[in-house]
Amino acid sequence: MIYMMIMPANNASGIVHYLAGKCPGNVGWCMSPDGWRKPPFYMPYGLDNGAFINFDPHAFYGMLQKAKKVHLPLWAACPDVVGDAEATMKMWHIWHNFITFPLAFVCQDGMEPQDVPEEAFCCFIGGTTKWKLENAHRFKGVRPWLHIGRVNTHKRLTWAREIGADSVDGTGFFRGSKEQLAAFITHCCVT
Repeated sequence: MIYMMIMPANNASGIVHYLAGKCPGNVGWCMSPDGWRKPPFYMPYGLDNGAFINFDPHAFYGMLQKAKKVHLPLWAACPDVVGDAEATMKMWHIWHNFITFPLAFVCQDGMEPQDVPEEAFCCFIGGTTKWKLENAHRFKGVRPWLHIGRVNTHKRLTWAREIGADSVDGTGFFRGSKEQLAAFITHCCVT
């Protein structure tokens, strides 16, 4: 039974592969341009655009080309501007036709569910932490898939599950505290 897919960002640790095999469909990868690894056939994955740190259009486009040579990603996040709804909409109009995979629209502060373009398969909840925590639930069911970025703790994993997220990502599970790793392990195989 698929619970909620947890997608460690840019991480190919052995435990991720082990848990992906033990709990199929509950563990995947979220890859950004600077963390590309060829996903094995059993690993579902999503393509982030790297905008949270620094969007590099050449690296993003290169990652899209690499992904064409492996199995289909769940979604590819159209470039966005963190916390800026207007600039994100402009980026959508520039980039969405270049992406041949299911599209993820990264929702930002101030956006409403009706702002999500019809072409999007996934509402990817980005934005500032405060906005995300107050608004993510409003985007469930707007498009077929709800993904929430930067979910790195037991409390956030529980919150995301309760609002019906289909997937979450985070870098903290393997870079943070032992409690974060324990939360990842605990939540990835719960049915």
